[in-house]
Amino acid sequence: MSRVLVPWEQYFNVDAGTMKAALGDLYSPWYGTRALLQAGKNPYGPQVTHEIQAAFYGRDVVQQNEPGGRVVGGRVVDEQRFAYPVYVIFLLAPVAWLHFESLHAAAPFVLALLVLVSVRLWMAMLRWRPRASLFWAIALFVLASPQIAQGLRLRQLGLIVGCLLALSTWLAVRNHLVLSGAVLAFASIKPQMIVLPLAWFLLWAMGDLRQRWRLPAAFAGALVLLVGAGELILPGWLRDFFAGLAAYKHYGPVRTLLQLALGDTAGIVIAAILIAAVLVWGWIHRKDTADSEEFALTLSAFLLGSALALPLMPPFNQVLLILPLLIILRDWSRLPLLGQVLFVACAGWPWIMSLAMLVSHVPVKSLRPLPLLPSALALFFPALLTLLLLARGNSITPTRNN
Repeated sequence: MSRVLVPWEQYFNVDAGTMKAALGDLYSPWYGTRALLQAGKNPYGPQVTHEIQAAFYGRDVVQQNEPGGRVVGGRVVDEQRFAYPVYVIFLLAPVAWLHFESLHAAAPFVLALLVLVSVRLWMAMLRWRPRASLFWAIALFVLASPQIAQGLRLRQLGLIVGCLLALSTWLAVRNHLVLSGAVLAFASIKPQMIVLPLAWFLLWAMGDLRQRWRLPAAFAGALVLLVGAGELILPGWLRDFFAGLAAYKHYGPVRTLLQLALGDTAGIVIAAILIAAVLVWGWIHRKDTADSEEFALTLSAFLLGSALALPLMPPFNQVLLILPLLIILRDWSRLPLLGQVLFVACAGWPWIMSLAMLVSHVPVKSLRPLPLLPSALALFFPALLTLLLLARGNSITPTRNN
């Protein structure tokens, strides 16, 4: 990543003239937070948008599909707006006074630590206690995957959402339902990532509402507090936020993996069928206890459904798939041989291609996307995990120590 991918991205995005500076995905929410807290500016407003775009591109961005618009380099340009709910500011407020260079340097280490915490929380939720060497092997395997490496490289807040979702689930398993709901509300800083997992938690709460009502009540209460606190610091922010979402549809990654694989029409139809299927599956299993294997498998189905059927195509969103990945690794001996071979081939591809590029000295000053080859199979990973979970057999005896 440091010797090939990052230098190539610098050349492709900056040296070739597409961007003024490759600042990653953290700059826009950080700058919007800083603008609101220090100068009282509306982070959704045209002035802040202009300042963010000036940092990225040195100019305002006007898309081709707008009057008088144009496309740089023959492609739609990411407008780099502040596109989060305003309460993301409460998360970023502690770093709003840092220089961005310092934050940019420190963020990958903090995010990597949160990914490690996510792995540990998901294992605890599964009641899987592997020996230390196996835990670190799995943790480093996850960190070095193209999906998580992309999130670290871009300083993606989605990695924080993945950790919050793992924490919320771990709390629910231990019957801390109020805390679980509150954490789940804070994970809504990226709503598209938690909409289906949230649906599962609500269905599960309906399975025993007398005992589980605290989770949806805490979620709703915490969300109301977050929205209300956002209204206090920025009146009318919801209107601006939804206006920003409308603009996002013209420049953001809004297609799903199913649309990419099957085309827009067929992809939308299959996505709707898949979402309906997981909702029905969730309704069937709504009475399962949070510490049961069925609960983990059902949540995995909702997470995989999110990756396949919702607009979460960038690979870093696959931080949601750590739970189904761990189930596959825990139950490795129950997979058919063909499934094991497919997993090893898909997981080994990035390592093989990265080694080949290091040995062959792939030119980094090139517009050819050869450095992206190690991540070429990442988009197939949700479908592969889905097939492997379906093929792992019906026994539900968890392995506690390995």
